[in-house]
This record gives sequence, structure tokens and C-alpha cells, in this order.
Amino acid sequence: MVRLVPSGLAHHHEILFTSSRASPAKAGRADGLCGLCGKVFIPNGVAVKGIRNFIFDVDGTLFDSRRDIAHAQLLTLNELGIAGFSAEDIYPNIGKPMRETFEFLLPVEMHSRIPEAALIYRQHYLAHAFDTTRLFPGVAESLEQLRRCGSLLAVATTKSTQTTTMMLRHFGIEHFFCQIQGTDQTPAKPDPFIINKILIEQGWDRVAAVMVGDTDKDIGAAKNASIQSCGVTYGSFSREQLTALDPTWIIDAFPDILSIVDQV
Repeated sequence: MVRLVPSGLAHHHEILFTSSRASPAKAGRADGLCGLCGKVFIPNGVAVKGIRNFIFDVDGTLFDSRRDIAHAQLLTLNELGIAGFSAEDIYPNIGKPMRETFEFLLPVEMHSRIPEAALIYRQHYLAHAFDTTRLFPGVAESLEQLRRCGSLLAVATTKSTQTTTMMLRHFGIEHFFCQIQGTDQTPAKPDPFIINKILIEQGWDRVAAVMVGDTDKDIGAAKNASIQSCGVTYGSFSREQLTALDPTWIIDAFPDILSIVDQV
């Protein structure tokens, strides 16, 4: 365990780390969480100024939805006469824009049919969106706690705003978010467009915002928008894959997000 006491602060902060990207679940506290005042620090000892605004990805972060997404994509491929894929082949592409997903799944000679494939997929997905999809453990309770702490929440996803709103409403968590931002004919993550849109429309300070997600698209979008990032290991990317992306934090369970709220 490393103890870091930055100088030039109002009081000495006893910062506890178990590693440069310690897990709150393992360490019992967030990376660089002061044992005296609760203030969060990033691993190099620089204070994170009051993280109060959280932007969440949806699939693989709030929702365990990969089985229903994969099922809808397999139905789409079957309808287009494409065989040979399994759900496991689909999982790594979850969270990517439809065009990018079907560029991978369809042979080059069928790329002209990607708009058709995307339309077929949406029809199948809407018919099966709630077959097995569930909130990850602790999501609703943690969102409620964040709001009680005064944090403001938003969603930034490659799903459409309409579909995302429908799903959040179905699971009873829509009211926690002040902005639900899908990718509606706009650049997709890792382009920072939808994050910037949220920051501008909500008037949020970049230094007080964090993007929470499970893939390189989320971490990349956060970096491109010049905000903090938090990777979750229970979605599409493993801890090893996320560590290589160098997010500000990595958490192993959704409730660990509470560890990075500025308590001061």
C-alpha cells in the first residue's frame, strides 16, 4: 500500500492506494480517496475538482443487455441469409454504431445493404429488448444515492434517444437523468459530440464531469471531450483491456461509483 500526502493543501490528505488503478471493491475505497476528508484524487496525486456530474453509457454499464442485442443481430443475419455467427461473436461489437457493426458482420459485397440490415435489426431488437435484459446489480439504488448526494446525471449512448428513453422508463430509472442523449444521426463515440452536447446544454464544468462506460468508445469519448473517465469491468471489456486505455478510475461493480463522489 502506498501513502501519498500532497503538499500545499488546506490540510494533509492521507491518500491510500493499493495500485495505480486500484479497485474500490478490493481496496475498500476509491483510487486516491482521502481517508480524512473523503476528497477524490487521481493516482498521480492531483486533486479531482468536485466530481458532481456523471454521464453514463447504457449497454454494458447500466443494462446487462448483451443477450438480447446479440439475439436481434443473429435474427437479422439469418433474415439476410448470413450464417456461421454465434452470440459470442456478436458480444465484442456491442456498443458500436450499426454501420460499424454490420461492416464486420456482413461480407463486403453486402455492405450496400447495411441501412436495410440496421432497419431489420431495430425491428427485431424492439421485439426482444426486454426478453433477458436487466439492470446490473445496484444500478437503481446507486443512481438514487448519487442524486441524494446532489450529483446530476445524464446518459450518452450509441442507441437512439427514443429507444434509450423507452428502456430507462421500463426499468423505472428515467427520472434520475436530466438529459438522455442518444446518437441520433450524429457522430458516435469516441467522437465527443454527444458528451459535448450534454456539457453545453446542461452548463456543466468539464472538470466536474466523468464519463462511465465499459468500452474503448466510452473512454475515448471522455478523453476527446477532456473530462474524467471511469471504466467498468463487468461489461464488454476486461480489467486488462480497460487498464490499457488508462481511464481515471476502474470499478468492478456499479455501486463502486459512489466512491468517486466528492464528499467535501
